[in-house]
Amino acid sequence: MLFRNTPLGIEGVFSLGKLLRAPGGKERRLDSNIVTNSNVAPRRGLTLSCMSIGHAVCHTFDLGIPLLLTAISSSMGLSTLQTAGLLAMRHSGSSVSSLAGGPIVDMLKPYWGKILVVCMIGHIIAFGAAGLSSNYAVLVAVFFLVSIPGDLWHLPSAASISQLFPDKRGFAMSIHGFGSNLGNLIGPVFAGSLLAVNFLTWNDVFLIYAGIALVAAVFVWISLRNVGEGTSTERPEDILARFYNAFRLLRNPVISLLIFAALLRGIGLTALFDWTPFYLRETLSFSVGVSGLYFALLTGMGVVSAPIMGIVSDRLGRNAVLIPGLLLSALFTFMVVMVNGQVSLLFIMLGIGLFSFALHQIIQAAVLDVVGEGNEATAIGLLFGINGTIGIGAPFIASLIIENLGGYGSIFYYAGALSAASALAVIAARFGVRSNN
Repeated sequence: MLFRNTPLGIEGVFSLGKLLRAPGGKERRLDSNIVTNSNVAPRRGLTLSCMSIGHAVCHTFDLGIPLLLTAISSSMGLSTLQTAGLLAMRHSGSSVSSLAGGPIVDMLKPYWGKILVVCMIGHIIAFGAAGLSSNYAVLVAVFFLVSIPGDLWHLPSAASISQLFPDKRGFAMSIHGFGSNLGNLIGPVFAGSLLAVNFLTWNDVFLIYAGIALVAAVFVWISLRNVGEGTSTERPEDILARFYNAFRLLRNPVISLLIFAALLRGIGLTALFDWTPFYLRETLSFSVGVSGLYFALLTGMGVVSAPIMGIVSDRLGRNAVLIPGLLLSALFTFMVVMVNGQVSLLFIMLGIGLFSFALHQIIQAAVLDVVGEGNEATAIGLLFGINGTIGIGAPFIASLIIENLGGYGSIFYYAGALSAASALAVIAARFGVRSNN
């Protein structure tokens, strides 16, 4: 019922094939190998829909973990530094999968659908291991694995969407982002609801995640395994050239500034998502269920804003969305610790959530506007990989801020300042009023 009554809900997403036809009812001609694949191109709207659903599942898991971490920290008696260690390992896995995966995924176009299936299988393994963990040392290793499948998902999905929709890239990326934002909304509420059940521990929740991932793997196999089939793969020796070209992209000042903007924004969001559950539960003494609801508003309101931002950015340019969006996000973030009362905080969290993940899809679209065809996964891998690499140290910086500059509330000033700095980097990029599709 939720989706049926939503203008850009699931039914709207499944009708994309109709919306994206050229005049006369014919499909637009697309030039990429993957797009001309007879198994995928005629139903690109359906393919996008299924990818968005898979993306939603990945983010449901991903955004439940910060809330689960509060339960882990409480049950094990972890210090702020030990919690930061788990977060750092999580970002390490993200960095490795993104930086190493980008060039490899670009080289293995015929197997993009199979890689998406492998991502879900990876979730089964990682969450199964987390559910069976009983000590900190094992959790450190498990947290390295937990982030890899979800981050790897972005590479073939973003690359194939970019090639399938060169005419409406911002909108298509935002629909894919609609899936992530739906997961961001569901994830904290779902995790909080499970943790609120007296007989379920955080181990049990991870095992439930593994079961859901099994169902998702079957869905992805049925719906997306043919993505990329019929295209040509590259020679194994070309992988070195791929890695070289990945870092050559940074010579483009527009790409480097956009990645820098994403880096600043990513560090701020990482701090926000990692530590807000602790602020809600320990500073404000909210219950786990209420904390999940507020955290869901912070992470998931892009389900409303992302499609609108995508359409506006396609028509008016990426800057028209990114600059005011980043500045407003910074303003709302600064206001978190200034407001009094649960109702006021609820609206502030909602305001932050409208711009949280939604702006990342626009930054991705801006980068994909600039890079050449065939380098899409490499570019997205670079974007996420650099973010993840710097993010390894970010939890320790955040823990120092928490310990020395006013507790968990100080994180909001830190994250807000980084969002404002990201807006300045986008202004400096000067990549044009309209996107170059």
